[in-house]
Amino acid sequence: MAEKNQKEKASYNALNLALESNHRELKKLKEKNNSWEKSWEEYASSNKTSLDPEKEFQKVEAQNLRLLLAEDDDFPELLKEIPWPPHGIYLLGQSEIPNKNLLGIVGTRKATSTGKEIARSFAREIAKTGFTIISGLALGIDTESHLGALDAQKQTLAVLATGLDSIYPKINTALAKKIIQNGGAIISEYPLESPALPHRFIERNRLISGLSNGILIVEAPEKSGALATARFALDQNREIFVIPGPINHPNFKGSNRLIREGAALVTSPEEIIEVLAPELLSLNKTSVEEKLKLATTPEEKIVVEALLKAGKPVNIDKIAELTNLNAKITNQVVSFLIIKNLIKETENGYTI
Repeated sequence: MAEKNQKEKASYNALNLALESNHRELKKLKEKNNSWEKSWEEYASSNKTSLDPEKEFQKVEAQNLRLLLAEDDDFPELLKEIPWPPHGIYLLGQSEIPNKNLLGIVGTRKATSTGKEIARSFAREIAKTGFTIISGLALGIDTESHLGALDAQKQTLAVLATGLDSIYPKINTALAKKIIQNGGAIISEYPLESPALPHRFIERNRLISGLSNGILIVEAPEKSGALATARFALDQNREIFVIPGPINHPNFKGSNRLIREGAALVTSPEEIIEVLAPELLSLNKTSVEEKLKLATTPEEKIVVEALLKAGKPVNIDKIAELTNLNAKITNQVVSFLIIKNLIKETENGYTI
């Protein structure tokens, strides 16, 4: 059985390469032959090709990639139910993709500093409750969304419009590595050496929404790819949340239109969690209450409360400023809280 599945994967990968990921042609062959192996045999017999399925699949394995076919048990359930589902996806990173509590966050590449801050903050706070954040690794809102999840030391998934042998954009190569190191994954339906073609970014967007239980739009201009993601989300029966913005700012014209058309206006992470997974709010609240109880001294309680109010990682000087404690006491209290596992240290500072 394992050998048969390996041949199916190798055959699909070869067809995906030969047909340049033409979804309709792939679907036509699979429906006719009922297997990727037979589909490849038909294609190879009627087309001149130098592709060797086994050698091409060895390249996939050499890159430490996994190929999940739609027929596989570990193929994401959420993707199986969407219109125009992918025939297969390549993964670099974690072995399993969760099937619940996933939120896609998308928006413009040319985001304002406020928009970036909002995306990172929402991603961080929502990830803390147990959600997996999904985005497209693009500059702007996508990047900040991934960083927010990493701030919370939670996994995040990035869906690319290229083959996984090259990260696009290249400037986010280091971010992609951090995502992998933190237990996340980089995902694509395109085979190795697939370039970044314009239509593939639109195709990719349906996977971001398809993998998610809901989509959050942060700063979407009138012709933003985020609006395409929202349309896919609507077709896929996913929840759509939108951060509102100034009526005259071009970065919010698409966002505000989505709200007029019925998307949910949100101004806090809790409003999203209340819709998608309200049980996580009570769990998170209990966790915070327990931490306050376990903070045994007045100084410890002050520091924990200050970090809760901050809502993001802060350095030791900022903690001293927020608590009005002197530097020596602040360092001592923070050290004890880390030992008690009531707070944690990240590369950006200390947080709950």
